Amino acid sequence: MPAVEVWLLGGPADGRFTHIEVDDDGSLPQAIVLAQSGTYLGAREHPSPPVQHRYLRRAGEVDPPTFQYDGPLPQDQ
Repeated sequence: MPAVEVWLLGGPADGRFTHIEVDDDGSLPQAIVLAQSGTYLGAREHPSPPVQHRYLRRAGEVDPPTFQYDGPLPQDQ
């Protein structure tokens, strides 16, 4: 699948560019979900489970496409 570079605002990925796959007609999704593992100090048997964060595409922006942080998804989704 082709991908385009998009800009992320807010949340754990603030100020970063990332590649997002486009659909068959070249359109970007309206929302993306990124998983981020928790960080911790000290010894643990297992790392913290990843938390999924949603970013919504901002209307009217063309170059680069921009997604605004919408918050973490509930753990059961």
